[in-house]
Amino acid sequence: MTDHPQGADPTVIDLVDQLEELVSTGRRVPFTAGVVVNEDEVLELIDRTRLGLPDELMQARHLLEDQRRVVLEAEQEAERILSRAEAEAARMVGEAEARVAVMVGDHAIAEQAREHAATVLADAEERGAKTCSEADAYAREVMLRLEDQLMRAATTVRKGIDALPTEGGTRRKRRVRE
Repeated sequence: MTDHPQGADPTVIDLVDQLEELVSTGRRVPFTAGVVVNEDEVLELIDRTRLGLPDELMQARHLLEDQRRVVLEAEQEAERILSRAEAEAARMVGEAEARVAVMVGDHAIAEQAREHAATVLADAEERGAKTCSEADAYAREVMLRLEDQLMRAATTVRKGIDALPTEGGTRRKRRVRE
């Protein structure tokens, strides 16, 4: 067996090395792969190994448990972050959809307003043209009546002029009808 400095407890690895040394230095059984070893020495090494294992195994077990806990916490935190990100993304998509709807609505309203304005303008131009046409017709009618009245007045004036004596002349007598 391997000697250790005094006062130092052998590690599990050291004990396993000693066990390996016992097996490799044991007597071979002829015509087999078997080895004869001292049972007391092997059992003593196994017991010492068992006694040496708990501290290291407990540390390893604690490390594994800590690792599992950290991984679980990381997964939970990742889930929370993902959930918040999905909620935020959904909120942003909702806002964007609302803005698009407003913009589309505004566009539709603006388009309707343009169409209405074009219709009103066309109606106004049509009514204006009709009013101008009616005003022209009325003015023509009034002028024709005025022309007729002026013609009658001119005829009356002409008759009056004709009824007056000419310069240096005498007045024409009217014939009196009897």
